[in-house]
Order: sequence, then structure tokens, then C-alpha cells
Amino acid sequence: MQFRFVKDLAIALIVILLGFLAVRLVMVENRVSDVPEKSVYTKESVSDTLMSQIQTIENSIQDRKMFVFNSRKDPLRQGNIIKDKVDRQKEFEEMVRNTFRLSTTAIDEFGNRIAYVEYQDALHAARVGDTVAGRRILEINEKNIRYSMGGNTYTANLMPRPVMTQDDPYVIKGTSGNW
Repeated sequence: MQFRFVKDLAIALIVILLGFLAVRLVMVENRVSDVPEKSVYTKESVSDTLMSQIQTIENSIQDRKMFVFNSRKDPLRQGNIIKDKVDRQKEFEEMVRNTFRLSTTAIDEFGNRIAYVEYQDALHAARVGDTVAGRRILEINEKNIRYSMGGNTYTANLMPRPVMTQDDPYVIKGTSGNW
């Protein structure tokens, strides 16, 4: 018997909810029909000439957003004559990257000499007769290697990885010499 009352209560709530939604829909429809066809601000609207100027400015902004610089340098920094710390750091990293540097030499278990050469951010292991970055290894000694490139013979001595020198302490502290 109680189940029937619950069912009747649920149906009554659904009917009340639908009635409420119908009244709300009628109220919204009445508000929408009260909106005039022409705005009260029609007289203050933008003229055609002003609208074309606005459109021209918007097109110019879009063109500037899509512009691609062909310069390898930052366009805002092209006029700099004095190099700052960032410029010097980039130049140093590029110099280290392009240096053909003998890192170390070793002897394998068969008695063959191996040279480890750092070039272009990679460590290359090479034996006599191998070619590393267009350079043919001719001889491997304890502290240097001889290689040929472009018909010439060169010697690369064993050297540690370069370290960038510290800047002037006055520049680092931001002072003019008075501590």
C-alpha cells in the first residue's frame, strides 16, 4: 500500500515541476518579445569610414602577428655593439661545440690505441684509419693525434674542455669599483 503513495507522490512532483518550467518559459518569451527591433543606440553607431579604418588596423595587427623574421639574430638586439653576458655565453658555447678536441686516448685489451674526440656535442671513439667529422686519423700517441683533412696534416693535442672565464667583478657586483 505504501508503494502506491510513493508512486503518486513522484508523479505529483513531476507534474508540479513541469508546470513550473512552463510558467518560466512563458515569462522568458514575454521578456524577449519586449526587445525593440532597433537599438536606442542606433544614432551613435560607427560610420562606414570609421569601420573601414578599424578593419585596416585589425588587418595590420594580424599581419604583424604572422610576420616571420629572416634574421638569425634577435631583431630587438641587432643594433647592439656591446655584447652582454648572454651574447658572450652563446659565442663561447658555439666555439666549444665547433672545436675538434682530443679528450683522451686509451689502449684496448688487444693493445690498439683509441682516441676519444669531442666535436659537435658528441664524443667519437676512433682508431687509426677511422674518419671523424671528415678527418682521417693517421696516428694516435699518448698525448696527441695526427689527422689529415683536405690534403693537409694536423696535430690535435690532448686538452681539457674549455671553461668560460669569469666576468669582470665590477660588472658582476654592479658597482663602479667601490665595494
